[in-house]
Amino acid sequence: MSSLGSRYRRISQIAPGRALAFAIVGLVVVGALRAESVSQLCAYLLVVAASVLPSVLWVRSGAMGIPVFPVIALGHVPYYALPIVSGNENIAPYSDADLIRAALTVCLYLGIATVGWALLARRAASRSAFDPGHDDRSNVIRLIFIGLAIGLAFQVALAWGMLGSLGPFFGVVRTVALMSCTVACFLAGVTRAQLALRGPPFVAVLLGIAINVLLAWASLLLVGGVIFALAFTFGYVIVRRRIPWISILLAIALVGVLHSGKGEMRAKYWIEDTNYGPSISMFEIPSFLAEWTGNGLDAIAHGEVAANALERASLLQMLLFAQEMTPAVVDYLHGETYALLPAILVPRFIDSSKPASQVGMDLLNIRYGLLTIEGASVTAIGWGLLAEGYANFGYWGVLLMGAAIGLLCGTLAWWSADKEVVSVPTLMSIATMMTLINVEIDFIQAVSALLQAYGAVIIFLLLYGWLVIRQQRRASLAMLRS
Repeated sequence: MSSLGSRYRRISQIAPGRALAFAIVGLVVVGALRAESVSQLCAYLLVVAASVLPSVLWVRSGAMGIPVFPVIALGHVPYYALPIVSGNENIAPYSDADLIRAALTVCLYLGIATVGWALLARRAASRSAFDPGHDDRSNVIRLIFIGLAIGLAFQVALAWGMLGSLGPFFGVVRTVALMSCTVACFLAGVTRAQLALRGPPFVAVLLGIAINVLLAWASLLLVGGVIFALAFTFGYVIVRRRIPWISILLAIALVGVLHSGKGEMRAKYWIEDTNYGPSISMFEIPSFLAEWTGNGLDAIAHGEVAANALERASLLQMLLFAQEMTPAVVDYLHGETYALLPAILVPRFIDSSKPASQVGMDLLNIRYGLLTIEGASVTAIGWGLLAEGYANFGYWGVLLMGAAIGLLCGTLAWWSADKEVVSVPTLMSIATMMTLINVEIDFIQAVSALLQAYGAVIIFLLLYGWLVIRQQRRASLAMLRS
């Protein structure tokens, strides 16, 4: 490697390294202040260490390429580490020994995943992430507007109840629309960091992202809008190597307010025993969101801060529960949830009677007595890949699932090294990161969502190819005329 390349890598490490060090110190301080015993603190620090290790390795290697697995691993902190020291009522019944055992299981899962990822990700990018290269920035910006428009059209049609006629094709249309919008948000972050997107176009893009986020939130489900915002943030941070702390803190505050008020809003607007409500007019959305914000602020003012986001997000309790019950009360599933995958992969427009993608999660909840068959049809309790792996094969299941995730992310890191921003490896890496950052997802949901996301990426790239070809034809005609 040239001395110039080495110098660039050292410079590119500084900002991500400082941000990571700040985050690690903050997490350690939180644990030291909140832990009620030495064992609890040790369990917490074990999970934190396993979660941040991939990020440390990524920074030390020069912070090059797309940190798919480091981001996914960091997502385990709120789901497995923070619940240990948050006073979670669902964790309280378990002993310190149980917590240590669960923490070591998380370490086993993330550890084997880290090894698989690191072995394949050795081929680090030799230049800045998403250097413009041969990408035509004007076409990329056009693609951003098209992706946002696709997302907006879908959200508006959904809000007005216009998609019922799609029948079994609804899932395909939804995946293509939402992934197109997600990729557009990511590309917006990248081009903004490259200073290619600025002035009125940047304002228009921000407005498009904001409208898509607000329309997604109109369903009273926060995750969709948060994914769009995260995609933009990841694109910006990976390229600019600077974290916009003020914007992120303001966004967290807003999401916290909405999270605090969503219980009352769901009770008022959702149909009983469902997770959806009647369609609302586009013109009703501003007042709807204002009411939601008011309910959230009122809940915070009365000390009813979000029935504890950490309790709702905790997957540690599911792992503890699985380890307590298996195999003493419930025998290992021996791959039953995984065996359901082939039936799920058949498109719904071919087999309209195929089970829903959450069938594996439903099986776990019913088998372990958490829900009845009737209850599973109207509510859901997420398990995540880790607890599901243990329920199926014990520690071998944890090892195999960790290895699968690590090898997938490592392959994408190797494949996407030095690739342009608009390319199959890069956009599939982004699709994988934005899908698996949802740590609550189970195996069948993950595979189904990833395959649909990859299909949406191909469609998106075909659209980009059409834009490029169209521009080349125009340029050729202009040359012939001249």
